Amino acid sequence: MEDLKQYQADEGFLFEIVNAVPSGIFVTDLDHNILIINQAAAQLVNKTPGECFDRKCYEIFNTPICRTDRCTCKVATDKNVVNRGQTILRIDDKEIPIEYASRPLRNHVGKVIGCVEHFIDISSRLEQERLILKQQEDLLKKRDEEIRHMQEEILELSTPVIEVWEGILTLPLVGTLDSHRARNAMERLLNAIEKTRSPFVIIDITGVPTVDTEVANHLLQTVDAVRLMGSEAILTGISTHIALTMAHLGVNLGNITVRSRMTDALHLAIRLLSKRKEGYGSIEPPEN
Repeated sequence: MEDLKQYQADEGFLFEIVNAVPSGIFVTDLDHNILIINQAAAQLVNKTPGECFDRKCYEIFNTPICRTDRCTCKVATDKNVVNRGQTILRIDDKEIPIEYASRPLRNHVGKVIGCVEHFIDISSRLEQERLILKQQEDLLKKRDEEIRHMQEEILELSTPVIEVWEGILTLPLVGTLDSHRARNAMERLLNAIEKTRSPFVIIDITGVPTVDTEVANHLLQTVDAVRLMGSEAILTGISTHIALTMAHLGVNLGNITVRSRMTDALHLAIRLLSKRKEGYGSIEPPEN
């Protein structure tokens, strides 16, 4: 303890303390002259502490806020507050991001006589934050891709195109049928027709609780598109509620072959397939 008291009396004791700090520290008077600076601060600007003494702080530490109203020491001493922030330290052709904290230096009677500034190089921290942010963005991107794939798989499962008989495709629709799902179902059905060249398609909406004008139009467009692909469409499963809705909306099903059940539609398609093999024509609307 006695040795420490004796060491405290040594004028070099303060410098030993500030030099023990691994980050930059310097003290200025009110005219911005550097009175004390530790080795860490001097080394950051490629100088020795001796080269920095009695020099203006803005001559040693070149930042965008130096010699402006935002000068951190000026803010700290003028407003008598601790001022914190981040800026860029320019050294030759390099730019180093730093985080600083400046506070007023007072004498024994509380008068502000200078400024103490502490700063650290945050390059590594910002790089780590950038890497963490990139990892988070990559994870979010991967999650979004997985969600999109799951949605596509769910949509594919919810609008399956099944070949129930050679030359006969079925499209059973279940659940709420919005315009996006109806459009996707039409695309999948047309792709299946192109692939299999099936002459008959059964579109079953038994599991669809209701339709609106837009969905009804999509169904009509699907039937027209099926015809353009050289196939015939049979619509099945129209419930009482959907029939009333379509009638109220003025949807014309006069050119569409309709059956109440998929079984009936399948029997009709098989019968017509047999007739085609014997040389007869396609579905005729009067068979409704």
